[in-house]
Amino acid sequence: MKKIFLVLILLTYFNSYSQEKKIIYSDEDLNELTKEKYISNPLKKRFFEYKTENDSLIIYTRVARNKVGRISKNHLTKIKKQLLNTSKIKIDSTQTIVINFYSGIDNCNKGPGNSTINALYNKYIRKISKRKDVAQFFIYKQIEGTNTYPRKTKWLKDSQQLIEKTFFKFHYPCFSYVIIKPNGNYYSKRGEYMITEILEKI
Repeated sequence: MKKIFLVLILLTYFNSYSQEKKIIYSDEDLNELTKEKYISNPLKKRFFEYKTENDSLIIYTRVARNKVGRISKNHLTKIKKQLLNTSKIKIDSTQTIVINFYSGIDNCNKGPGNSTINALYNKYIRKISKRKDVAQFFIYKQIEGTNTYPRKTKWLKDSQQLIEKTFFKFHYPCFSYVIIKPNGNYYSKRGEYMITEILEKI
């Protein structure tokens, strides 16, 4: 399948021959899909849809809410190094890494905060801190809005956008998380979730 960026290079060509915008469909890795394949999945609630548009092109991208994958040993080392630099916490080679990722304020998380949700977060933080086999981190892309979460939440900036570019390439509503095993296998949940489910997934 063609990569979307190859199509972008040809935008000038399309401009010359048509005033109508070209529509392209893709998966989250920007592999082009046929329209039929793009719309064939009936489980709409398990996907987000993003629309990217300029003067000549419209790209519809379908992103699964849950994703299972694996990162290389070198990439895992880079992530550990960034987390160490920002948190001063060394991650043991046997530990599972949990990253809760905050993209920024949106319609899902804007507001003064919720006492029930904060109570669940405090309970989760107490439980996860007792797990010696787990290294927990709260990472943000934009700091605005993080003050509505419990004070025990220690926020770290994704300074090199490494976490975002690896696991959360789009803005997902509310919050997202990824669980990374010592061998590089990972499970990610993009968008709104219950904080209590992380312990079950681990």
